[in-house]
Amino acid sequence: MPNEDDILELLVDSLDLDPTDATAVDEDLDEDADEELEEELTAGLEEELDDPVEAALRRGAPLLLLHKSHQHSSVLPQVADDILRRHGGALQLGTIAPMPRMSPTSIEAYFDRMSTAPVRIADPECFARDDSFGSSLAAQRDGKPYVGSTSKHWSYFTDVQKNGHTETWVRDVLDAQRSCGATVLLTPGLWGDPATAKYAIATMRQHAEWSRRALDADEKLAVNVTIPASWLTTGALRDRLLDEIVDMDEQVFYLRVRWPLLGQPYGQLIDRTILDGYLELAAVFDDNDKVLILPNTGLTGWVGAACGAHGFSTGIGSGERAFADTRVIKINTKPRPAPTRRVFAHSLLHVVDVTTAEQVDSLTADRCHCRFCRAQRRLPAGQWDKALAGAHYLRRVGDMTAGIATNPRGRRVAARRATRDARRIVGDVSARLPLVGANEPKHLELWADLLR
Repeated sequence: MPNEDDILELLVDSLDLDPTDATAVDEDLDEDADEELEEELTAGLEEELDDPVEAALRRGAPLLLLHKSHQHSSVLPQVADDILRRHGGALQLGTIAPMPRMSPTSIEAYFDRMSTAPVRIADPECFARDDSFGSSLAAQRDGKPYVGSTSKHWSYFTDVQKNGHTETWVRDVLDAQRSCGATVLLTPGLWGDPATAKYAIATMRQHAEWSRRALDADEKLAVNVTIPASWLTTGALRDRLLDEIVDMDEQVFYLRVRWPLLGQPYGQLIDRTILDGYLELAAVFDDNDKVLILPNTGLTGWVGAACGAHGFSTGIGSGERAFADTRVIKINTKPRPAPTRRVFAHSLLHVVDVTTAEQVDSLTADRCHCRFCRAQRRLPAGQWDKALAGAHYLRRVGDMTAGIATNPRGRRVAARRATRDARRIVGDVSARLPLVGANEPKHLELWADLLR
């Protein structure tokens, strides 16, 4: 039997268990794990506009938000630089920092490094408070809280609200975001429990009203909504939510949905009922000239943007690509298995292991030549840099987002064409290279049906 000290608890968000894809549950986002120095960003990349933040929140060019992860985030300024140089006119760019999982100084420093992205969001993540969804999150993490030691920096996150969340507390949430240098402020975004739907809706509206009263004239606000997937899959709940949103004066909504445990590591959401709910949300927002931002949605957010959503966020880690249920696994740490090397295969619209990706590139003669892949190939034989792999993924998501934005036939047609091309490539390579297990892009058929 292994000694208790030799047991490492890891967190996974998929049913297809692979311990090497897991993340230690006690990690905080106080500082980057890696200390690689960032390159200086070239000034003057922002479009010449009186208010670039307002332009980024205006319906039109889609908004891509790079979500800061615990590890490897030092590469994000380079990614932002690369995307803006290539696609600055076709999309808008922003970034999100998970506020209670970082220290104030680390958020300020991160926003300074990401200054070329006009939209900078310090997400208060109030859903993770103990009086909101925090206890359920801790249960999924074997009793460990969602936010660790860095919560001590944020009184809005830890202060007990005995008689409900007050207007003063809402102002404290906004002030905390201001102190970090956020350019778009979020309402608190407490957990919307469907069991008390009327209260959840009323709280969302009340916090929006209090927040609006607390804004300075030039500040931008997004209504922060955090809900379980049942709000999308249950018709009565979905209609109730949409009716309220359409009736509100607010224009910009930052809507995060908790997904069930995913089927495979770094996979896509393949629950048809949830995806149908997303598409209805996107259509209603589009029809009513409102702005829908879908954080933590990865390529599902890209599909949403093709169907009427204004923007979405993704990142290097699996937690930034999906706000999904998790579970703890325990493995003997002596020896710990070598991590599985995975990379986004853009021709498949899917993350696969490196060997499979190289074989697909060989069969399709479509090897990526982005700066991050070129740097990866220059590494000594046998070495692998996860930061470069993550940067490649984000650069490709930027390409995909700009691609649907600039297609003369519209975003939906462009996304449908990209999905159709990926399905064709899967068919072409499958005879010589079976794509099975975590390498199988199970979402493509569903996407093709959704995008018809």
